[in-house]
Amino acid sequence: MNHRYLLFVLGGIFLQSSIAMAQLPSIDSVLAPVENAEQYHKYEWEVELSASYVNPYDYGEIHLWGNFVSPSGDTMKVDGFFMEAYTGPNSNGQVTLPGTGSFRIRFAPTEVGQWSYQLFVRDANGETSAPSATFECGVSSNEVNKGFVRLSETNYLRFDDGEMFLPIGQNIGWANGNPYRDYQRWLDSLHQRGANFFRIWNCDWGLSLEWHGGKYGGLGQYQQENAAYLDWLFDYAANQGQYAMLCLQHHGQVSTTVNPEWDRSPYNQVNGGMCNQTWEFFTDPQARAYTQNRLRYTVARYGYARSIAAWELFNEVDWTDNYEQHKSKVADWHEEMAAFLKEIDPYEHLVTTSFARDQYEPIVWTLDDIDFTQTHYYAAIPNLERTLARGVQDYLTAYDKPTLTGEFGIRTNGGSLSTEDPDGIHLHNSIWGSFFAGGMGSGMSWWWDSYINPRRLYYHYEPLVELTHGLPLLEKDFQPHQVRIEGAGGDLVLSPTQGWGTLGDEQIAINPDGSTDPGSPNLGEYLYGAQWNTQFRSPPTFSVEYPTAGTFTVRTGADAGQDPRIVITVNGNVELDQAASTATDYSVSLPAGVHQIKVDNQGTDWITISGYTFEGLGSALDVYALKARDSSVLAAWVLNHEYNHVTLQDGIPDAITGGELLLEGMAPGTYFAKWYDCLSGQIVTATEVNVQQDSLWISVPAVTWDLALVLDDEAATVGVEQMLAMELNLYPNPAQGGILNLDFELKEVGEVRIRLMDLAGREVAILDKGERRAGNQQWKGELPSSLVPGTYWLQVLTSNQVGSVPLLWLGQ
Repeated sequence: MNHRYLLFVLGGIFLQSSIAMAQLPSIDSVLAPVENAEQYHKYEWEVELSASYVNPYDYGEIHLWGNFVSPSGDTMKVDGFFMEAYTGPNSNGQVTLPGTGSFRIRFAPTEVGQWSYQLFVRDANGETSAPSATFECGVSSNEVNKGFVRLSETNYLRFDDGEMFLPIGQNIGWANGNPYRDYQRWLDSLHQRGANFFRIWNCDWGLSLEWHGGKYGGLGQYQQENAAYLDWLFDYAANQGQYAMLCLQHHGQVSTTVNPEWDRSPYNQVNGGMCNQTWEFFTDPQARAYTQNRLRYTVARYGYARSIAAWELFNEVDWTDNYEQHKSKVADWHEEMAAFLKEIDPYEHLVTTSFARDQYEPIVWTLDDIDFTQTHYYAAIPNLERTLARGVQDYLTAYDKPTLTGEFGIRTNGGSLSTEDPDGIHLHNSIWGSFFAGGMGSGMSWWWDSYINPRRLYYHYEPLVELTHGLPLLEKDFQPHQVRIEGAGGDLVLSPTQGWGTLGDEQIAINPDGSTDPGSPNLGEYLYGAQWNTQFRSPPTFSVEYPTAGTFTVRTGADAGQDPRIVITVNGNVELDQAASTATDYSVSLPAGVHQIKVDNQGTDWITISGYTFEGLGSALDVYALKARDSSVLAAWVLNHEYNHVTLQDGIPDAITGGELLLEGMAPGTYFAKWYDCLSGQIVTATEVNVQQDSLWISVPAVTWDLALVLDDEAATVGVEQMLAMELNLYPNPAQGGILNLDFELKEVGEVRIRLMDLAGREVAILDKGERRAGNQQWKGELPSSLVPGTYWLQVLTSNQVGSVPLLWLGQ
């Protein structure tokens, strides 16, 4: 943005003071924008000053600040900062340095009206100030300018204007090439699909401010080219209504074992720092002082940015060296730094941190200055969304704060995620599951550059954005709500929820209705062997009654240590004892009756577990629900848990029919139950229902993948009586060459589209399009000759009807 500036020459004002006390610093001139400011938008001063200092970034040597008094009389203290005056980025993404550096103050006024302000400077010789001045602040003309992100009285966040902020997005931690080109491409791709949130790291190979070696100047010297790219990034995001979680430090910077970078840390004594051991970073007074100086500079330069939703103090701090021995000191460091941010940040951005393992760290999460909790999960399991949902609900219960799945991903056994899940099935399921479990937003996928962007998987965000846009989550204080589905019988599959180095539940009871005791059992992804890592051994035993004969199956995951061996004991008798391989089913047959089933690993070392399956004892459908505190609105997500990236390798599972959803705790009244397709965001059916007491049974439409339910008092805009699912009869199926036949029924005359989609819902081809009469319809056609063999969706779509059926295409 081009600014017109007003220059105040102040040297004469300080003439008498300089004669009396020659060593005092002085503010010699102030270059300020002439035009009026906009609320919550950047307003910047360039300050010429005379002072005694060596390092312009050291607030102990030279400190510039301004006191800003709002129209209502509140005072905000805003630190200044020194910057090299880079320009750009240009069309090639380059920033250039044409001139010298200067001191700046950036301010985003939070109120409309007249503000007054006064600038101050301090060095070792004393303090002086400039005369007071004023400026006018008006309402912003940018419709996406809603102010800063705040906590609310609920599990959800809000903007200053009162509107809800629901973060939906992903990690984009660092650029692989030019930051301008990479971040613009990634942010634009998210923005086009309605996603509004991203997480970025301060790391030396990315846009860190302080490091040692290469282009970095060492301790207390802040890399100005990186800082200039961050200037551009936060302004670009603000203009699009996108928001960042800025991770200020990562574990490798204080580690010699996990992603180690300590050998290049400016805090390391070898590099001129003060720390002999990594963990001294958290305890050494000088190290903490340098950290606070960097935090002060970060807030001074970027605190104005409403596009920064939160400061994240550390990424996965439990991966730093000897964490277990020093975790109390790490917690003390978090308490100090979080409080410091709250003290110096006039805009009161949210503050959080993160751990790699979800057992850490109650001391940190309960700190008053940590505003929301985070979970990070990586696992080689089919139903990762279950682990994410469990973590969300556990953290809401334990800490009574909003919570976010800050990272998630599928681990592969040396292969490619693009090969194992090319269509982003786990991405889709994970963002829906983490949100409907009660997260303050969607979970945030990792591998943005090697998976999501090259596979162009951004479209998965759009339906969730559309569905949540109209939900009064903040206004009505939605909470996780327990519901159940009957009539959709299937296998009970218990998925691991615990990562490395944890003790799981050893006794799990399975009730006749498929529920468990404990309600969400802690099952470890790692089944530890009998010789190594034995301190983590906790082989599970399941108490279960089979009403008829059936099977029990353990499926191993993608990873294993040395020579694992699966042993399944039933009622004290060993029924299976085999050397174990990855991605393999190990099953035993069971007669009807009550059984004690123990699963152990008697081999040398660990093997990962994908899941435990009890044939016929559960539901084919998983359901997660959120309900308004006044019980007037409910939203739920129903998933056919067989629709995951592992089982889809064998084709699309059968649609699940006959399900009945039991909702309890709803206020009596008339409601409209609207079922949405989670790929298109369209309503597939809607009915009017009445709650007489406090419970209600709702029929679940056929579910091949997933559906979302919204239950409220608003009728569907196209008319409830028209919103009927369309039944399709497709034959031959499987199909090979020749003609396809499709029968369906239209409720009214209108345009019909018959289209083909891949497994993730992306349109592959339009097979037919045109006006059709009401009544029974027949269509015959051929698939494109270029279509590769595989499983697809065939969908018929009208203005008020939709029907889909899986097609197995064997080729020409």
